[in-house]
Amino acid sequence: MANYLRKCIWVALVASSLFIISQFWLMRTYEDYEILFEDIKVPVILWWTPFTGNQGRLENCGQVKCYFTQNRNFVSHNLLSTILFYGSSIEFEDLPLPRRGSIDWGLLHEESPRNIPTLTSETALSLFNHSATFSRFSDVPLTLVDLDSEEDLIGTKYFVSLEKKNRLIREKQLAPFLYIQSNCETASMRDLYIKELMQYISIDSYGACLNNKKLPESLKRDHVSSLKDSEFLSLTSQYKFTLAFENAVCDDYITEKLWRPLMVGSVPVYYGSPSFKDWLPNKNSAVSVRDFAGPKELANFLLLLATDESRYREYISHKISRNLNERITNPRLRNALRNRDKSVPNEFGNYVQSFECLVCQRSFDNANSYIVNKEHYNCPLPVNPLTNTVDRSNFWVDEFIVGRCKAKLLAQLVLRNISIDRESFHQQLLTFNPERDC
Repeated sequence: MANYLRKCIWVALVASSLFIISQFWLMRTYEDYEILFEDIKVPVILWWTPFTGNQGRLENCGQVKCYFTQNRNFVSHNLLSTILFYGSSIEFEDLPLPRRGSIDWGLLHEESPRNIPTLTSETALSLFNHSATFSRFSDVPLTLVDLDSEEDLIGTKYFVSLEKKNRLIREKQLAPFLYIQSNCETASMRDLYIKELMQYISIDSYGACLNNKKLPESLKRDHVSSLKDSEFLSLTSQYKFTLAFENAVCDDYITEKLWRPLMVGSVPVYYGSPSFKDWLPNKNSAVSVRDFAGPKELANFLLLLATDESRYREYISHKISRNLNERITNPRLRNALRNRDKSVPNEFGNYVQSFECLVCQRSFDNANSYIVNKEHYNCPLPVNPLTNTVDRSNFWVDEFIVGRCKAKLLAQLVLRNISIDRESFHQQLLTFNPERDC
């Protein structure tokens, strides 16, 4: 009898455990599937090209609520409002077509056009209704995503005084100028300019591009990709100047290449966004390559600046000014940094969330229609930095031009709701004359 009772208890425990497990599984199934189509009563926002681990979730965005998901089964949900794309992951043959007329598309893309040159065409951009890009004119600007705070600019944690910099130049045979890049085939053709500049000034180049200086063993890992890696910041801070050349030239495309030297007190010699001066701490916080006729003229100016201590100090006033209120005098930058929500870290994920909520809130606005335009992602054809003209020897020029052809064909197919086949797309692309049609 006792054995029978023990057996019954064991069976009951097993059954109870199985019931709990089954209920948990059913709850997960309910969460993943039934909620999608039966219980969701709010606008649905679908990430078509996900890049986070987040699954389905209800989010409050101010006074409204939306359901965000990566599950493509949502594409048939009757409350689907917007489909979001991460620019670097867009594949044309994988677009959600046919596109229902009531469904918006949103684009999040913080990178330059090297991953998807098609976005350099306004024809492609106009397929989207909402944007989060590096442009200040984007719906959710990512312009300052690489700059955490005002303290990063005025703080002196890594700052090396001018006197110590001069001593390091003598004792460690450091050059006054730092260059460190490992991506050597860029749309901006930066190495072409730096190579000629090297004929006139001494530059320590640590990266794979134009290398002439051995990187310390402790930095041979992927430290240089991190904006705030302490070892790399310490290395950068020893130099009077840092050659800060972007991989592509687009309005407001400003990366850590500008912010890193500003953070440590090394004067950036900058080539990239034509509008970058709008975001500098002060009028003389960086040297613009565009202000000089060529490398020789730039070199002459830099050599004078490197030896004129009084004038050089003007370029690092955001680090050394005794009046803290005068360290950042640019009202646009100051207001942008001070108006940030201090309770929310300046992290990329929070910009993503802001973009999601903007799209959610707009899904309740039936009165307005939104279209992304060239201001949201303005990247002209690459030019040779030595001649300031389009150079067809730069293969990126053809990439941009072909990208425009792709954009034209893409728009035709999307607007006609024709699903895209990779082979057919490329065959049709061959019918375009890039010089005439794109």
